[in-house]
Amino acid sequence: MGKGLREAQGVASAAGYSVVSHDASEQDARQWDADEWTVCFQTSAGRRDGGRPVLDLGVVRVGAPCPAVDGEKPPWPRMPAVTGMAFARAGEALAPLGFRKVEPESAYSDVALPGVADPWKVCFQDPEPGETVENPQYGTVYLKLAPPDAVCPERPYATLRPAPGP
Repeated sequence: MGKGLREAQGVASAAGYSVVSHDASEQDARQWDADEWTVCFQTSAGRRDGGRPVLDLGVVRVGAPCPAVDGEKPPWPRMPAVTGMAFARAGEALAPLGFRKVEPESAYSDVALPGVADPWKVCFQDPEPGETVENPQYGTVYLKLAPPDAVCPERPYATLRPAPGP
């Protein structure tokens, strides 16, 4: 358990077992590529013709958490609230979720991000706080930031310094 499916198949076969596998999540997906799956559960599945014992491996896609019980939905994390945090701190809070990328953007249409936006504050986030985040290793978080000395706008892409009237 905890090994990649291909490795687990090799170890089990070397120990004299025939191996079958199944999706341990509620999706019942086929395991076409053994390198894309991680073993969560293992059970005896009797014997095959010829007397070899069979080991049934319950697997999830690489990067997915194992469900508490074979056949249930994996316990994907929920998106934390990072609004109001400095960009650097928000990145630290998001790191354990394993997102592919955290993308900073200016919350204002007339203010460009500096080369290093670490002290800028998060005004808006996507995904929203509390959303279930499935497969974060493939996802991007978008954080709209305001300069440390500015207030957050009421909506994204507002102007901080409106053009003077005629």
